[in-house]
Amino acid sequence: MRNKITTLVIAMSITLLSKAQDEKVLAALSSSYAGETKQEYLASIVTLENVYDPNSYLLNLRLGWLNYLKKDYEKSMTYYKKAIALEPKSIEARLGYVSPTSALEKWDDVLKTYKEILAIDPNNTVVNYRVGYIYYYRKNFVEAEKYIASVLKLYPFDYDTNALLGANYLAQGKIKEAKKYYNIALAYNPNSKEIQEILKKL
Repeated sequence: MRNKITTLVIAMSITLLSKAQDEKVLAALSSSYAGETKQEYLASIVTLENVYDPNSYLLNLRLGWLNYLKKDYEKSMTYYKKAIALEPKSIEARLGYVSPTSALEKWDDVLKTYKEILAIDPNNTVVNYRVGYIYYYRKNFVEAEKYIASVLKLYPFDYDTNALLGANYLAQGKIKEAKKYYNIALAYNPNSKEIQEILKKL
């Protein structure tokens, strides 16, 4: 009987401690949001570090973001990596990770992360567009076209994607194809001076 009572007391104590800790974390998160609004990033970070649990996905994700805003990019990457390790299928943590890696111009790392996202979510239009843009910028036009075209399958009338595919074809000297997609972009936004000027030169 004594053992049962002892076990019950321990269980109740753990529950109470867990509840108290959860309340502290919620209070710290609330304070960090308020601090972020005021651009008090260091204070927000310290608040979360005071309740930090390395096994908390939420805290690692939040600290990754706040350190990015504070421009401590290496530390931001560290927290995002921890978040990804805790939730291996997380797209939001990977998109977060892209922010500091982009700021540090680690483009190979950015591309690798985007491809990890596409392995989880092949139809992610934002990421497909960005991968297409990276390949276009690197003058790998064949690879660029694959990713840009995958966006247009889902959003055939999207302005930015049509303009990018037009630019991708133009860079290869494929004028007829370039005109086709530039004209679609212009149909979306007839007031686009940029597209008007490009078409005048073709």
